[in-house]
Amino acid sequence: MYLYHGTSVEAAEQIKLHGFSTGVSNNWKVKSKPGFVYLSLAYAPFFAEAAKSKSHNRVLIKVSIPESKLYPDDDFIMFYLNKPVYTNKDLAKINLEDYKFLTKQSLDHLGNASAKPQDIKIIGFREFNSSKLWQVCDPSITPLNYRFMGGYYKGLSNWIYSGKTPESYIE
Repeated sequence: MYLYHGTSVEAAEQIKLHGFSTGVSNNWKVKSKPGFVYLSLAYAPFFAEAAKSKSHNRVLIKVSIPESKLYPDDDFIMFYLNKPVYTNKDLAKINLEDYKFLTKQSLDHLGNASAKPQDIKIIGFREFNSSKLWQVCDPSITPLNYRFMGGYYKGLSNWIYSGKTPESYIE
């Protein structure tokens, strides 16, 4: 299965040198679950834009991973538990292994999943300028948004990774 990881150029350089690191948050107040990397079918450009950086250049990293090695995204688990707003303290109580049975639903209904770094094979890196990304990408990362707009955002991720500019996606 192919998915994307969106990040800053600076973080992508570190990933090229050392592989994915875990438990780091470059864009959200809620930290990533230690031991896991977050991947997306649809929202990687948005996550890349949210990454801290000194420039507008961002990177989509295309990865390959067997579906059996994926875990649900913790946001999806919290929706499943009917707690769409949560804190680092709430997340600390979640063991992704206990919710592995939700992986397919996480992909089908949110477009996101997580994986252990050692299970991820990096296919390639695509740098892009995100300064006009807001013109075509301002999602709310929810099952309802993914239901109606998932195809659009999957197409946008593939479009950007193919080397085209984000703003040309709607032209």
